[in-house]
Amino acid sequence: MRKSNAALRYLARDETVGFLLWDARRAISRDFEKRISPHGVSLGTFWILRILWDEDGVTQSQLIQRVRMKGPTIVGTVAQLEREGLVTRTADASDSRKKLISLTPKGHALRNIILPITEDVNKRALKGFAAAERNQLKDMLRRLRLNMSEG
Repeated sequence: MRKSNAALRYLARDETVGFLLWDARRAISRDFEKRISPHGVSLGTFWILRILWDEDGVTQSQLIQRVRMKGPTIVGTVAQLEREGLVTRTADASDSRKKLISLTPKGHALRNIILPITEDVNKRALKGFAAAERNQLKDMLRRLRLNMSEG
């Protein structure tokens, strides 16, 4: 049985929020990663560095919550950042079972290189959007994220 044109149009990938978000994220991510990789930063390491630039000295479990990645992924990425001399892991003074992840001076220095790139990519992605449209888009994306996090 053939579906009506209206049903087919609805199912077209360019008409689904999931596809549009995925494709837009992919385009932004490709551009961003191309620009940060010469500085030794990948998308995977960026998100951890981004959290630490805002809040240094957090535990791995706090990183997992903030970055929304799986534990093994965080452990491997933190180990990579440690090998590259960007972070250190030290015992928490209040609970020796916990390790605090902290930036090294080299990790801190990357902030002044990478965040301007972040800002530039954001500006490029939102080129041609009025300020009200930019705010509306961000609000809608936050609502979409909330909708999808509800059971």
